[in-house]
Amino acid sequence: METLVRYGLQVQEMYEAYQKGDIPAILSALNKDVIWEVMGQPDVPFAGIYHGPADVREFFGKLNDHVEPKEFVTEHILENEHIVVATGHMNAKGRKTGRNFSTTWSMIWEFNDAGEVIHFRDCFDTLAFARGLAK
Repeated sequence: METLVRYGLQVQEMYEAYQKGDIPAILSALNKDVIWEVMGQPDVPFAGIYHGPADVREFFGKLNDHVEPKEFVTEHILENEHIVVATGHMNAKGRKTGRNFSTTWSMIWEFNDAGEVIHFRDCFDTLAFARGLAK
């Protein structure tokens, strides 16, 4: 039971770090071989599969270039052994378009025994993002 609480708390702490712009805190929780998947290719400019913390840093740079978060709310965090599934919603604005958009999201986090993130998958309304970010 201790492990289940730990991983959920880690995910919540990473969401709090994201809201503060503390990307290094998120990167420090990643395994060197992490796989980071973001839906929406080719219409979402930061979508793709990233390998390792350096690539994930690049992802956050692209995300920041295109998206200004207005509200990021975690609604549920569900845990099962090494897997955490979190759901929530986000309101944002396209930095280059000025368009407001929103989405619900579901994020799946997988941890190794050392407590490092080894796989992340972000699922959201890719059409809302594409429309909000399209020039």
